[in-house]
Amino acid sequence: MERRAFLFSTTALLLAGCASQGSTSAPDTSGMKFSDKERQAILAFYGTQKRGTPPAQRAKPGDVLDAGQRPAKLPSDLLAKLPDLPAPYTRYVLGADIILVNRDSHAILDVIPQIAY
Repeated sequence: MERRAFLFSTTALLLAGCASQGSTSAPDTSGMKFSDKERQAILAFYGTQKRGTPPAQRAKPGDVLDAGQRPAKLPSDLLAKLPDLPAPYTRYVLGADIILVNRDSHAILDVIPQIAY
């Protein structure tokens, strides 16, 4: 009888753990930001582009990329001028904004707003 009670209570505890809400992912607090050198290279690259009317700013540090948002990769000419980032960080173009993103959590860590248009 004790064995049956033990199995029942163990099963109940495991099921209760599976039914718990789980953790919500907290914003990335890694402190990763665009360096001054990176900002200058990006501003210099896009400063040579023709300008139109910029789209509305979409990204803010601390936001998380939504499933429907599809950021673009930076142009290869610009990537060649920038230092490599450690995993899991990358830079994207989202609308007219250049964003620094943690690929694992999809957290936006830094933004250069309204430059890529």
